[in-house]
Amino acid sequence: MEDKHANFHRASRRCLTVEPILIFIDCVQGALVTLRSQYIEHRLADEYNYTLPTSQNSCASQDPTDKYIEDQTSTWVTWMKDMSVFPPIVVALVLGAASDFVGRRPMFIINATGHFLGSAVFLVIAIFKLPLPLLIVGEAMLGLAGDAVFTAIIAEAYVADIYVGKARTFRLVMLDGIIQLSYGIIQFAIGEILQSTGIDFILVYSITVGIALANLLYTVVPFFVLETVKRRPFPRGVIKELVMNIMSLFSSSHAGRRWRLVLLLASACLWTLVFGSAGGNITIYGLSPPFCWTPQIVGAYGAIINGLTAVVAIVAVPVFRLCMSSYWMVYIGFISGIGYMITTALAPTTLWLAFLAPVIGMFYLVPLPIVKTKISEQVDDKEQGAVFGCVAVVISLARFVSPILLNGILKLELNKEYNPQPTVTYYTGAGILILPIIINLVLHVFQPKASSYVNLDYSDTAAFAHEDEVDTYAHPANCINTQ
Repeated sequence: MEDKHANFHRASRRCLTVEPILIFIDCVQGALVTLRSQYIEHRLADEYNYTLPTSQNSCASQDPTDKYIEDQTSTWVTWMKDMSVFPPIVVALVLGAASDFVGRRPMFIINATGHFLGSAVFLVIAIFKLPLPLLIVGEAMLGLAGDAVFTAIIAEAYVADIYVGKARTFRLVMLDGIIQLSYGIIQFAIGEILQSTGIDFILVYSITVGIALANLLYTVVPFFVLETVKRRPFPRGVIKELVMNIMSLFSSSHAGRRWRLVLLLASACLWTLVFGSAGGNITIYGLSPPFCWTPQIVGAYGAIINGLTAVVAIVAVPVFRLCMSSYWMVYIGFISGIGYMITTALAPTTLWLAFLAPVIGMFYLVPLPIVKTKISEQVDDKEQGAVFGCVAVVISLARFVSPILLNGILKLELNKEYNPQPTVTYYTGAGILILPIIINLVLHVFQPKASSYVNLDYSDTAAFAHEDEVDTYAHPANCINTQ
């Protein structure tokens, strides 16, 4: 226990640790993502003195100006998204590994500062109607601060510092559930505020800045976020040491650690490849003929697909654990996701597409936190930041490829003059989800023998509860999940 930070015991006993940070950050991110296309679309419409269509049948509009604005909006959104996706690939890996030396709390402060400054830039642009290219500067600030992905992986490393076994699994499920729920609630709220205020972008950007400021204050005040990592001095070659720390994750092949890490990271990547942009892709599909969703249906769909999956994951995991292993929970989650994709492809009406399909896919969030738990169990305490940095890189890359893949297929099919088949997009997604099921099957079949390994799932306590449990966990070869 001498390697633990002095605040370790206090942090372990707290009901709330990093959860408020995720709520704040994902509310900021959800609001900014919602406002991206809408703000740009309205600015372009003002420039061309064009009134955007608002009727239910506007999705069938053939107005060339409307089409041009849509294309320009799509281009701007792509540039903005790239600026917030690419930097975290490097930032999360380097700072994630650095957090094993300097602590988790400084990383939260860096991330919170970037989100506050980025949000402030968007507000200033909205107030003074500054040139649209400055929006990319705001996105770059978010990206250089690690975006929401970095927030999530540092929060997950924080949880891995102070919990093991069932407690860790449940906390990671809680974190992913909070991310989904925060996104769903803020997107619905922003839509309602815009509609009720007559599209007042200054107001909603002001709300976003206020949330970002609250998050910055929460991370800066020492009382709220207690450090869990004992500061270690950097060696002379800082960058070299960080690289070696990351490479060491895959250098050991003892007890199958290397191939297990690779397969688990691949599973997280494939999950994100499909679900990273599935919600937005299906919204585009719903806005097109023959569905022609109204803004109210779009908001309701976003709330259902984010809120329902979050609540179900938080409730289902502890209930399922009573009667099945974590491997079977992963099977159920991916099968539910496949059902979601297939039901979407076969949906004949808005009722099926917007409401019944999400209900069938309500377990699709379950596999991701379980996979993250298994990844964290492969390494020791001093490698948690590095391994979650690798998770962030994999997820960031998948988040970048996901819209290119799914939206590319959908756009290709929608633009066909003869016999368009947009549902191919969702059959493709269902096919991709078969791969992580196979990966989970391999991990399940070749799991370590119970006689030689300690099963962390039978430990409900925080990491500090038993010295011998901490000692066992410090050696990953002795603590791989045996379920």
